[in-house]
Amino acid sequence: MTYPHTQSYFVSYLVLAMLLLMAPACTGRSSDQPKADLTGEYRIVGGERNGVPIDQNELDNASIYISDTTIIAYDKERKEMFAATYTLDTKQTPWHITMISTKSPDVGAIAKGLIKAEQEKVKLVYALPNGQPPTEFKAGQEQQMFDMVKAGQASG
Repeated sequence: MTYPHTQSYFVSYLVLAMLLLMAPACTGRSSDQPKADLTGEYRIVGGERNGVPIDQNELDNASIYISDTTIIAYDKERKEMFAATYTLDTKQTPWHITMISTKSPDVGAIAKGLIKAEQEKVKLVYALPNGQPPTEFKAGQEQQMFDMVKAGQASG
């Protein structure tokens, strides 16, 4: 004896399973691709410019806000120092980032770099104007790098 509702349950489960399997394709993300969630407020705990450490006084109380599409940096007086839209290529390791400045006088300037996120920490290195995109997490000539932690987290 066959139960008519059993077949409809089977079809429902089959449709649900197909939808779950298709979801990564519909969002443009592959299921094995790392999730690129960098959103949040960060504080800078270290940095390099042109291969030399940045004076900690310059970094103290500076903050970075990252949304799904923008990065904005503020100095200790809460003055906007840098603003850009960004895109990530998470198919490569480390991830590649392309930032396009939205702040005058550098509107439209493109900075390419590398970014990695580990738990509550983010490391970002990128080329300054006229610099070559970095190939490692060390700021070379015409490059800048920042070590950041999510606001409220220990810097260790």
